[in-house]
Amino acid sequence: MKRTVRTLRWLCSSRLWRAPLALALALATAATATPDDDRYLAGYAAAVIERDLGLHVVSIEVHDGVASVVVESLGDQPAERVAEALVWIHGIQRAEVSVGTAGTGPEATAEEDASADAGDVDGIDLLPRIELFAPLIADPRWPHIGVAYRRYFDDSVKNVGSVDFGETFALLGGPVGSGRWEFGILGGVFSIFDLFDLSADSSDLINTDFWGGISLSGRKDWLSGQIRVYHQSSHLGDEFLLHNDVKRVNVSYEGADLLLSADVRTWLRVYLGGGGIFHSTSNLDPFSIQAGAELQSPVAYLSGIVRPIAAFDYQSAEQLDWHENISVAAGFQIESPRLSRVRLQILGEFFTGNSPDGQFFVHRIKYAGIGAHIHF
Repeated sequence: MKRTVRTLRWLCSSRLWRAPLALALALATAATATPDDDRYLAGYAAAVIERDLGLHVVSIEVHDGVASVVVESLGDQPAERVAEALVWIHGIQRAEVSVGTAGTGPEATAEEDASADAGDVDGIDLLPRIELFAPLIADPRWPHIGVAYRRYFDDSVKNVGSVDFGETFALLGGPVGSGRWEFGILGGVFSIFDLFDLSADSSDLINTDFWGGISLSGRKDWLSGQIRVYHQSSHLGDEFLLHNDVKRVNVSYEGADLLLSADVRTWLRVYLGGGGIFHSTSNLDPFSIQAGAELQSPVAYLSGIVRPIAAFDYQSAEQLDWHENISVAAGFQIESPRLSRVRLQILGEFFTGNSPDGQFFVHRIKYAGIGAHIHF
């Protein structure tokens, strides 16, 4: 208890609170953001429907925060899920979706009515296709699929390859008040390899972290949040142990975190949160904080396929004496209606802070690199 009180006093007297406080103020002011131009919102909404859901828009109008959309066919998409995708857009509070053809009024067929009910059990959607809480682009430990090359500075290992496999999958979802909720599972494997070591017969596996857990997400208008309860275990590679005199640290723990995210503008997202470890094998100090911001161009270039993006992530943990971990990523996102929700991101990366790789979490590192990342 005394250690926790000392930690809180130190936080209050330090400058670490300034960056999260600035983001908290941005969250608070998001609600007072002025509405975007209705014509711009209509064009943006049409792009979301055609790009992310692969549906053809017949007509769309936005007025006073309400989007009225007519699509040629819903296919396998329930109308309410199309509406969910649109309320992500800052400035759109509600969406009315119907089916029709050019020159005619909306008309729903029996087949389309049936598709709206398919996969629903007593108002609960099974395997919903719309993510309520979007992935954090610059978070080094967000479950996704990615590969990257990284050049380490001031470290014994210089050239590192990173391979990530994972995702967060929504299993159930449904309405709650005027918002939505989702329950899902998450899993991830994060590995790094020693590249271009001429003294080795192969690229040594250095470290692998395994993540697994559950998530509960929610969204209302421009505000979204996610609670995660997860397990992490970390393991050194056999070849790396043979070639290096390294003392292994058993990094295995269970933790939980809460993140809140606000779409301040169609092109700006900020987030803020924190977490704690409730069980560990190494007596780790529990508390941590996280904050960040993401920018994406409101315009996609090359026929709507390439969209510039940038992201910043800040993390700090009690176990590491609240030293700052800063991750920055910038590049472009490749998207296409044919790919539905799939997004390919080509990003330049920079990181400074304590290593995100479990066995080396006490090491201060700095690296720059480039990677390809896929989000569904």
